[in-house]
Amino acid sequence: MKPNILFVLSEGLQSTVIDSQVLQHARVLKDQGIAEFTIVTLACNDAAFSQAHKNRERAQNVSGSKVMVLRGVRPGLPFSEWINGWRLVNLVMKYEIQFDKIHARTEYTAALCSVLADKSKKGLIWDCRGDFFAERVDRIPSGIKKIFMICVVGMIYRRRLTTVAKNAESAIFVTNILREKMRKYWSTKKRSAVIPGAASDKLFFFDANLRQSIRRKLKIEDDTLLLVYSGSMVEYQKFPETLAGFDKLKAIGRKTHYLVVTNQKEHATKLVGSRRNVSVISAYLEEMNGYLNAADAAFMIRDHLPLNAVAFPTKFSEYGLCGLPVIMNSALPDAFALAEQAKNQINPNSIAGIKVISNSERQKVASFYRDRVTKQAQAKLYEELYTVS
Repeated sequence: MKPNILFVLSEGLQSTVIDSQVLQHARVLKDQGIAEFTIVTLACNDAAFSQAHKNRERAQNVSGSKVMVLRGVRPGLPFSEWINGWRLVNLVMKYEIQFDKIHARTEYTAALCSVLADKSKKGLIWDCRGDFFAERVDRIPSGIKKIFMICVVGMIYRRRLTTVAKNAESAIFVTNILREKMRKYWSTKKRSAVIPGAASDKLFFFDANLRQSIRRKLKIEDDTLLLVYSGSMVEYQKFPETLAGFDKLKAIGRKTHYLVVTNQKEHATKLVGSRRNVSVISAYLEEMNGYLNAADAAFMIRDHLPLNAVAFPTKFSEYGLCGLPVIMNSALPDAFALAEQAKNQINPNSIAGIKVISNSERQKVASFYRDRVTKQAQAKLYEELYTVS
């Protein structure tokens, strides 16, 4: 009999990252007969709670699963893991949610789920998506405050990891580097799996006809190089450097258009400024395949920071499944190594010589990634983690 998985997250339902890493995850594994899901998202303020409720019906349609929204307190408050943990217990009891295991996304969520795991005596899976400490510290301005905050955040982070390591039965890490970094807390004797951020090959694939159709819709001529950026405007994703690459191509007379897909349109538009031949749009996850097919190359330039060293963005998998050459540096070691194997990595310093690859070459690249970074290819790993002994 298929196990029932309670998938818990703390980030709401608005982001396309959640569409890909949570909702599509549940859909694929449900469709493959591996597990059934109930998804619970924590919303820690009134605005997030309202937005999550607005997105709940769509989330249920995408995931094919029941989706619930739990009002929580802010993670920054003292004892918030304990308070939110008991709120989750009360939700489960009130609605008599049946589950065999808990899949908790991020160390904060795993810490609060420890309350439910202890009370229910059900297995807890910690889904470690990155280095929270490095991400948090990177956002703190330099100075005395940063030194103080590093001490405070570090103490909280270590306490959470100790709690999670004590209560979780297994862990998922997105890269080998991340797993090694967590060895201080996660013993080699405990079960773990390295599962990179994957995309669905039902949503992302190369199609030459779709490519032409979307290019016509965007009014991109055949001899125009179309570059794409998909993501946020956070500093470490180096969006201004992608604009500099675009400027370099324009300066040498290359006929180029830049498509920027982001939920932060206003911020992106300000950074784009008076540049011509740049389009800034927002899109649902289901629409992204068309835009990536239409493009000739994608940007993924990152800062050389600890938070990036352990990361494997799902966006990279989406690019690969569409057969796209990726303009990237080595700040994402695992993704960079895969791109070198697939031969679809372009050095940002060599952007002036970028070439449009053939449809057959794109199919070859897409096939390479389809065997490695699809949710379908990873299903067996999750089946092993979800199996109830």
